[in-house]
Amino acid sequence: MLNFLNNKKLVFPLLAILCILFFYIAYTADVTFDAGDGIRHYLVSRYSWKHPAQLLYSWGKPFFTIISSPFSQFGLIGVNAFNILCAAFSAWMCFGLAKKFKLQYPLLVIPFLFFTPCYFPTLNSGLTEPFFGFVLICSIFLFTEKKFFWGTVLISFLPFVRSEGNLLLPLFFIILLYRKKFWYSLLLAFGTVFYSIVGSFYYKDLFWVKNQNPYTGINSDLYGHGELLHFVNNHDFIWGTCLGVLFIIGCLAILFKLIPNKKQQEETPEESFLPEELILVYGSFILYFVAHSIFWWKGIVGSLGLLRVVAAVIPCSALICLRGFDLITKPLFKRLAFLQYIIIPVLLFFVVASPFQHDYYPYRPDQEQALVKEAGDWYKTTVFTSKKVYYLYPYFAHVLDVDPFDSKKVEELWSLYPTIKTWGIDAVPDSTIVIWDAHFGPNECRIPIDRMLNDPNFEFVKSFKPKEPFKVLGGYFFEIYVFMKTDPSRRPVSLRHELFDLEQNVGSVDNATTSSTEKAYSGKTSSKLSAKNEYSATIKKMADTLAVASKVKRIGFQAKISGDPDNYKDALMVASVDDKDGKSLYWTGLAIDATKISDTDTSSWKLTTANFLIGSDLLKNGNTLKLYIWNKAKKEFYVDDLEIDYLGPKQ
Repeated sequence: MLNFLNNKKLVFPLLAILCILFFYIAYTADVTFDAGDGIRHYLVSRYSWKHPAQLLYSWGKPFFTIISSPFSQFGLIGVNAFNILCAAFSAWMCFGLAKKFKLQYPLLVIPFLFFTPCYFPTLNSGLTEPFFGFVLICSIFLFTEKKFFWGTVLISFLPFVRSEGNLLLPLFFIILLYRKKFWYSLLLAFGTVFYSIVGSFYYKDLFWVKNQNPYTGINSDLYGHGELLHFVNNHDFIWGTCLGVLFIIGCLAILFKLIPNKKQQEETPEESFLPEELILVYGSFILYFVAHSIFWWKGIVGSLGLLRVVAAVIPCSALICLRGFDLITKPLFKRLAFLQYIIIPVLLFFVVASPFQHDYYPYRPDQEQALVKEAGDWYKTTVFTSKKVYYLYPYFAHVLDVDPFDSKKVEELWSLYPTIKTWGIDAVPDSTIVIWDAHFGPNECRIPIDRMLNDPNFEFVKSFKPKEPFKVLGGYFFEIYVFMKTDPSRRPVSLRHELFDLEQNVGSVDNATTSSTEKAYSGKTSSKLSAKNEYSATIKKMADTLAVASKVKRIGFQAKISGDPDNYKDALMVASVDDKDGKSLYWTGLAIDATKISDTDTSSWKLTTANFLIGSDLLKNGNTLKLYIWNKAKKEFYVDDLEIDYLGPKQ
């Protein structure tokens, strides 16, 4: 038998070698594995000392933040080192558990852990999965050591590393009941009580843990959803071939363990760790894996179907794989001992090689990261670096090396329009830079590019597009646009204003069949939209008849709207330009953003406005301008008093 694979003295040298290897890989990598959540978790951790509120930031995971923060002060390489150490300590615990579970060749669990394909890249990131795995496996180890007090206290903080920790707490409760440690079960709430009390001083809310939860409700409209067997079908990325086979055998092995036999009957309770192995090791992995499969299938609790989330329970998986290896080799090597000298080296070769066969290695910028870096490098050469900047792509903060939580210099893009809506456009300083990207802009931020391009308060500066187009979340082609907020003196003013009250506007108003006298904002007539009327009354203007056409830079369009807001929430304010032959030259639809007409207006009517980037280049040669509201959902509401502003430079 290869006795050295059972030698405890070899654990630390092996772990030291692996730590050096993985640190070298991270240090020489061009980019981190995950430039989204991985970067953001790192930023929260790094700047938590400067902005203590980040220590209680629910999305950032407070327990991960506080424990990793000393490492992240050394930069991204520091948080990489933290995750590598988490892997090393997890492997140490796995070795100890393998010994307790009487598995032969326990040293194999270490490469099984480090080189599982979905776990390997998380060590070159700021992701929370490695720390989650460490807290979980360390708690399991403490339970097997009968150190229930410390094990229960530690596992109580697991939900503050990743929210899925809440799912696993009942498994530890079961073991405490089985071991008759009833009073210790109360400690499972220790982490939650601790953070609830500490956070209440900041949030002024004792139940902030629940009320600040960022993962609630349906998210399929944003992230989508997929097949129930999504994670199963992607087993190659999660385990690779060798470990995948061993994992399946390991799951079968526990069934043999459950079948009573004479040998098991002779074991004393102190010798048997079956409940902990079955419920805590197997149970944790299966419950976590099934839960994420359901989350992605149903499109709930922020699931994006990311395969790397399974890395959080890979320490448990490594033990299951070793159990599978133990099942097939124990009887085989007992009869044919020489095979161990062939099978084990071959197995290790393929296990160690498996993560290097995936696209993430070597770590090079992907198409998104390359474009973000290009835009960031350009930005650092401009005069804009002293200006306030809005962005959301986390990798920008790393490229620009800015403090993302300094609200005087940086804001997240999702807050741009809510800020304007609440406080007015002047709440955004003049010359503020807005960096919009197609990954986060139209999705998390809910800001389509047309809204930015057609907003007269922001001037287009520069765009960045990849050489080879590719799509990202939401089916959008990935691009980056840079805008600057213009000062009032540079904004276009109204060169001409026209009001169409829908009473007597014959000649300029089409689709008169929508006219209704059921309700109106002014006069007696409005345009009724319903299942029968998909389009409102339409303003139609021939460009050649506009005296100011040669000076126009934008078109402002506004209307009064009345009805159930749910009925027009999907409607669009549309502007189009066709040439004289009817060929479309321009078409843009902007979402309705209804606001109060004035503080004194108490009617049911609201005001909706839009600006379109239609200039003199389109308003010529017999082209036709059309403005209307498109009732996409075909629900009932009313429109009145359509207005146009032809916007251009001050005279």
